[in-house]
Amino acid sequence: MLHNFTVIDVFGGTAAALLLAPFVFVPGYVAGWSTNILEFRRERPAMRVLLSTPLGVAVVPILIFLLGRYPRVLWLLFGAVWIAFAVLLVWERGLATSREMRAGPTASRGERPRSRVQIGLAIALGWAMLAIFSVADLQLGHRLYSSVTAFDHSVRSAMTAAAVRGIPPTNPFFAGQPPVMLRYHYFWMMVCSLVTRLSGITPRLGMLGSTVWGGIALLSLIPIGLRYLAGVREGLGRVTLTGFALLTVTGLDLLPVLYISHFQAPVYADMEWWNVQITSWVDVLLWTPHHVLALIACVMGFLVLRQATRSRWQRAINVGFAALAFASACGLSTLVTLTFAVFLFLWLAVAAGRGWWDEWPPFLVAGALALLISLPTLRMLLGPGGSESGYHGFFGLAVRQFPLAMRMLTRHFGWRKHLWIANLLLLPLNYFLELGFYLLVAGLRLRAIRAGKLRLTREETAAWIMVATSFLIGSFVRSNTLATNDIGWRCFLQAQFVLLLWGAVLLDRGWARPTSLTPRCWRVASVMLLVGVLGTAYQVVTLRLYPVEWVDADGLAGKRIYALRAAYERLATQLPRDAIVQYNPETDMQESHLFYSGHGAAVGMPRCGVVFGGRASLCEPRAAAVESLFHPSPGRAAPPDSVCRAYGIDVILAVDTDPVWKQPESWVWTRPPLLANSYVRAFRCGD
Repeated sequence: MLHNFTVIDVFGGTAAALLLAPFVFVPGYVAGWSTNILEFRRERPAMRVLLSTPLGVAVVPILIFLLGRYPRVLWLLFGAVWIAFAVLLVWERGLATSREMRAGPTASRGERPRSRVQIGLAIALGWAMLAIFSVADLQLGHRLYSSVTAFDHSVRSAMTAAAVRGIPPTNPFFAGQPPVMLRYHYFWMMVCSLVTRLSGITPRLGMLGSTVWGGIALLSLIPIGLRYLAGVREGLGRVTLTGFALLTVTGLDLLPVLYISHFQAPVYADMEWWNVQITSWVDVLLWTPHHVLALIACVMGFLVLRQATRSRWQRAINVGFAALAFASACGLSTLVTLTFAVFLFLWLAVAAGRGWWDEWPPFLVAGALALLISLPTLRMLLGPGGSESGYHGFFGLAVRQFPLAMRMLTRHFGWRKHLWIANLLLLPLNYFLELGFYLLVAGLRLRAIRAGKLRLTREETAAWIMVATSFLIGSFVRSNTLATNDIGWRCFLQAQFVLLLWGAVLLDRGWARPTSLTPRCWRVASVMLLVGVLGTAYQVVTLRLYPVEWVDADGLAGKRIYALRAAYERLATQLPRDAIVQYNPETDMQESHLFYSGHGAAVGMPRCGVVFGGRASLCEPRAAAVESLFHPSPGRAAPPDSVCRAYGIDVILAVDTDPVWKQPESWVWTRPPLLANSYVRAFRCGD
């Protein structure tokens, strides 16, 4: 029977996205109403809807982490929240009906605001469709192709499956006894795991559906940021739609990528890989929505602390909410939270210099509470897996690299020493290509301040410090935990958000008053916008089609992935969630195994993935034993049962690319399989 996995993913991802609403939107709405954060109760229904998702993102992850050890308490809490939400809906509907009756028949009003709401809903729906179709598997006959984003989603799908088995989750790449606690910012994976617990939807589809909510949360934050950071009071709906449109605009990456693909290298799987990336909004939402959600939690915490109120009780509520928001952000993305913490430090320093001492008390108290609440998270993040993993510290000082320029200097001029000097001198060009239109926006905004056309309010000052913090960290700090410079990628999210807000204001004012910018400036901005939109479109298409057009020339890879997913889906119906399924951890198909397995592995990746928790010294003997099963010497393919018993392995799975597959006398061909097809064979082993 031919399974249409694309249809399964589209419907399953849609269902997962809908089921995430009770865990994100609904708690945010109830939290906003019960605490009156940002004067929630006085807002119009549309603004309350926009506030709800960011508020939910700010508080739900940390509550799940703290209460996850007590599942009954957690589900009772969500049950109470859902009942409260239903009561609020009925009550608000009754109030609205009574107001309409008192007002009597009136002429139709508010058609333009209503049309903007409809446009906003259409944009959110369009994003949901784009996200699901971009991340879902693409099936062509008996061939199956994952999106390029599966490179990251495979790891987080395995973590989501681990969270389904228990909170706090254990390292799924080092499964067995004793359990090894997972060391990662996995809070969003915990939220996704609740969908599986509630409905039985696979963890992988839960992660797929979660990409939808990353975009919805970011869309919701734009009008909030415009009001409280960019100072937009009039025409907020119009400027918001402009901000939504700017999410499709990235930097000028398309130009160097086309140059490289034509003269130097084949097409990149992701356009961002040409450089130390400042990731486009669409790309970061498809790859790593949890980083965007951490930014949202941080921004909400900051805005809530700055809410003007005379009530001491409200101020106390705001401080408590902000502490929860910062604690959630810490578990959603340590990289984004660290950047925001540096911003807060600089913000308080500037506030002291300006004499704004009223800013200090709420931030100090909220920071202390957030640190206290985050202690379990920090203990997890600082647990085993550091020096023994081969890494030396989390961060180090280094000038931001510009690989394309360095290759050209080395090749054409033979410059191989002190390349950091060239990187430093070329930082403006580096940022010009990465930011494009948004760098122009920053320059025009700064010019307006110097000319006295724009007042440097507290909000404006805070926004500039956010931008400066990103540039400071992104230019001179790099992460050491991975070969890629993750901190250099993610630290720019807060600057990108501020620049997007300023860009929306600039375009709105420019369209309303064309004389506010010179014709030359408009022409430059238009070209940058066009290149930015084309770059995003190119990126979306490449992420989807790269595995089909540039990887699977003979079609065998697609057939192999189809067979592997079919095998794992059959295993899912036969095995308990806590079963350990072992595959070859050194295979080129590692991402596919992680993506579809849904079970832990004794050695899930090279070195047992100890960067995610555990000690390399404990991994070495089991890694050697497991490797011997898949890479035996000719004529020495020993039965796997002794290894399986030693490390608690329940099922062992071989693919036709594994060396053991090619030995007729091996266990792959001498024992009865639990299931088998042309490319995959799975066996029970051990006890």
